Amino acid sequence: MLRIGLDMDDTINEWYPIYLERFGQPKTDSEITYNVQNILIKDKEFWLSLPVKNVPNFEVTLICTKRVNKKSWTKQWLQENLHISPPVYQMYYQHGNKADMIKGRCDVFIDDSLRNVKQCLESGMPCLWYKDAKSDSDPTYTIYSLDIEEIYNKYIENFGPI
Repeated sequence: MLRIGLDMDDTINEWYPIYLERFGQPKTDSEITYNVQNILIKDKEFWLSLPVKNVPNFEVTLICTKRVNKKSWTKQWLQENLHISPPVYQMYYQHGNKADMIKGRCDVFIDDSLRNVKQCLESGMPCLWYKDAKSDSDPTYTIYSLDIEEIYNKYIENFGPI
């Protein structure tokens, strides 16, 4: 059985579209960082009201996210929206490598951030890049759904037998 770890925001929930509704199009990444670290960090309702984007059709081994909000809010969202309670690994340092927290705890990790995916892969941790839509230049480790069959096939194709 493949042990699969997942990112939260824009992988299993809709984060960025909701952020845009509240703050509008940011001019810089530092504007997003400011709004998250100074406003959203205290806004429990924002984090708990994020809509579901994908419901995995497999048992989630763990969640690893780069969030600044209380971890209990993340756990509450998972329980209320997906009815799951996997371990949650929360990295507060936005430039950190998620592999440092979860390597060895799952067989493959799935994230919507190409930067996070590349960091994991460079650390020797199998990782797949979740995207909403296909493009001609997608890396071989790209998936377009959280369907276990697609994940399993992409894992075998990129990393070999389990």
